[in-house]
Amino acid sequence: MSKEPGAIPVRSAIIKRIKSKLSLKQLIWITLAVLVAVLPQVYRLPMWFLPMTVVVLGYRFYSQIYRIPKTYNAILILVSLLALVMIIYSQGFGLSREISVTILITMTVLKLLETYQMRDALLVVILCYFVTMTRFLYSQDMFLLLYLIVSIWVITQALNVLNYEGDDRWFNAKEISRTGGWIALAIPFAALFFLAFPRLGSPIWGSPDIFGEGKTGISDTMQPGSIIELFMDDSPAFRVTFDGDEVPANNQLYWRGPVLWNFDGVMWSRQRHDSIKMPIKTMEPSTTLSYQIELEPTGQNYLFGLDYVSRSNTGAMLLPDSTLYSITKINQLKHYNLTTKLQTQLSDRLIPFHRRLLLAYPLGSNNETKAMIDQWLSQSSNKYEIINKTLRHFNQNEFYYSYSPPPLSGDVIDQFLFESKRGFCEHYASTFTIMMRMAGIPARVVTGYQGGINNGDYILVKQSDAHAWSEVFIEESEGVGYWQRVDPTATVAPERVERGSRQIMDSKRTITDYDWLINIREFMDQYRYQWNQWVRDYNVSKQQALFDAIGVKQRDGKSIAIMLITIISFTTLIVVVVLWYLQRQTYLPVQRIYLRFAKLFKQDQALYQQHTLGLEHFSQTVKQQHPELSSSINHFVNLYVNLRYNDKQTEHQKISAHLNQVIDKIRQQLKQSQQR
Repeated sequence: MSKEPGAIPVRSAIIKRIKSKLSLKQLIWITLAVLVAVLPQVYRLPMWFLPMTVVVLGYRFYSQIYRIPKTYNAILILVSLLALVMIIYSQGFGLSREISVTILITMTVLKLLETYQMRDALLVVILCYFVTMTRFLYSQDMFLLLYLIVSIWVITQALNVLNYEGDDRWFNAKEISRTGGWIALAIPFAALFFLAFPRLGSPIWGSPDIFGEGKTGISDTMQPGSIIELFMDDSPAFRVTFDGDEVPANNQLYWRGPVLWNFDGVMWSRQRHDSIKMPIKTMEPSTTLSYQIELEPTGQNYLFGLDYVSRSNTGAMLLPDSTLYSITKINQLKHYNLTTKLQTQLSDRLIPFHRRLLLAYPLGSNNETKAMIDQWLSQSSNKYEIINKTLRHFNQNEFYYSYSPPPLSGDVIDQFLFESKRGFCEHYASTFTIMMRMAGIPARVVTGYQGGINNGDYILVKQSDAHAWSEVFIEESEGVGYWQRVDPTATVAPERVERGSRQIMDSKRTITDYDWLINIREFMDQYRYQWNQWVRDYNVSKQQALFDAIGVKQRDGKSIAIMLITIISFTTLIVVVVLWYLQRQTYLPVQRIYLRFAKLFKQDQALYQQHTLGLEHFSQTVKQQHPELSSSINHFVNLYVNLRYNDKQTEHQKISAHLNQVIDKIRQQLKQSQQR
């Protein structure tokens, strides 16, 4: 079969066209950029993502090393469609933050399969910037700043290597310093745009759930073991700053959360309310406290405050059971102000429907407990005596407060009271509440937090401070009475209430549960608190205060545009000055001597410009135009060469002084020559 002259086989042309034009060093830095952007989010991605990433990277390096041509486009399309189907299967179908981020991250990794050309490589690196940004849709914690710095440096270094690859060394000092310089120049712009760019009064895209990576913490249900799980978690729940120097004792710090009414035999749940509570009535001499709470994102609507909240700021309401409820979900750091009447009793009126709910319990179960309560009632029907007798039963029998109790099933109240006798706060609160209902006393479970750590300027309440207690309704007349807080845990483990949750630890919860590590975390939380105040909570009102301080009273488009233009211009000027300073020419002492010699002939620009061609060429040109200077110029050249290549540092100063004398002599000769 004959071929036309100069014809190239089709297959060879295709292989040549799609052969990788990237060096191994460039591929390594691109891969590092992808990994540093992707890996911090692996724990929230589907289980198949990490194996897929390993396979993609392995194949891409294999093809690079053994010069295997790029995979056919049809196969790439099939792989992409398969990944999309897997995303939909694992995360559902619809537009949400999770599925959008997963698609972006997955496609960024799969893009490596066709990254053989410079154009594709640049696209992958640019995508890595966007993937890094998605991490901040879930959290804006202080320690993420370190992740941001590292990831931006690696990604920018990859961009640097793609555009200015100097040699095959993976770590080139000049490249690394250039990358650091670029990032340093970007910091002023980033800071100024952070301060001045218009802030949104609502979450981005108007979506209430787009921000925040909330720990659920206390929820609106409770069953044996639910609060124990929180006890294992030392992460912050919220921080409290009291007005003035008066901070209540630890045994008064009952941070009220969801109130649980309904019990199905195992799980407690909240009663839904359609009304708002009227202002509370004081039942006993109480202290009024004002304080501010900084609540970490929870993804729920519940707010926390000391018993009992009398006034809250806008955006929160008190439900009939004194639960503080936010209108919107807490998906971002939440600051709110509260005023509390510090007391253990609360006047209230109980309607018949609520009475029935608060006396309900699963009939036909926990018969041993019911028999014991009936026996007590046969001896006395006084409510106070029944309450005290129940507390004495916990106190005087061998009950233990334990964060590793045995599991319960079936008649959990009977099992706890008569068999295990070991439990956490939810076991005691749940059992006490059911015992009260069996005795005909309306009762409910209150969940929240108890205590806190004095951490300098604020009280730090951790997830491990989660707690549950009871409230009983003491009826004074028909439907009228008051709620009395009763904490059965205090009768079994008073040190838990008096001194905090850490006091009940008789062994390490985890391998990192050392006092010195806990103290370090609490110390670091002080910096996190400042970060929250000045960065995470930099909102519209704080930005407006900044604008007011610099004289911008109006936040309309024209004023903001003028301010942004001014900031950009000012920052650009600073950057230009810095760039000029960093990139200005610096000369060695021997070079300065040569420049001083060349400037003798600066009046003749055509002659002077030739000094950049080197000493030999320049000196010959000068001697041609000024033959009277030939002897002195030859003397200068000999001395200069001696200085430039002389290894004896002790002679440099002497030769330099002699050279300067020769330059002065040439200047005098040149001046005399021009006067003739």
